[in-house]
Amino acid sequence: MTNAGVVIATAAILDAELERALKRAMLPMSNKMYGRLFASFRPLNSFSSKIVMAYALGVITKEVYGELEKIRALRNAFAHSSSLLHFESSEIAPLFAALKHPRRATTKPAVVFVECAKVIEQSLQEYLRRMDERSSDRRSNPPLQQTGAARRR
Repeated sequence: MTNAGVVIATAAILDAELERALKRAMLPMSNKMYGRLFASFRPLNSFSSKIVMAYALGVITKEVYGELEKIRALRNAFAHSSSLLHFESSEIAPLFAALKHPRRATTKPAVVFVECAKVIEQSLQEYLRRMDERSSDRRSNPPLQQTGAARRR
């Protein structure tokens, strides 16, 4: 796979994971309602808007937000270029260098990029695990029913 293919495919995976986490952060809704938010030409359709909303809702940290913005910039540079780019290209190299690289033995840029994305994906998975734990806690300990008088206040 080309460097562009690695970046674009990885960004698409992160985009889908962000959408999954955002949906988990929201109230349960019908597919039609989710479509009104996430479908084409809707407010949360773009990778950029999902990144911003995930940060605004506390789904991701400021650090993960920054790394996702860097990945988005890389994805856009590869996707909108009319020439064949690689990680050492003058347009790409500074963007790639700005990513926080996990400590690994390899120096192959495509592998390093995927490792960077894995750290973000693990963060999203951790968020989903925490949300699942909260849901199971709520099912185990349902809130007390309010009396009629308390509901009317």
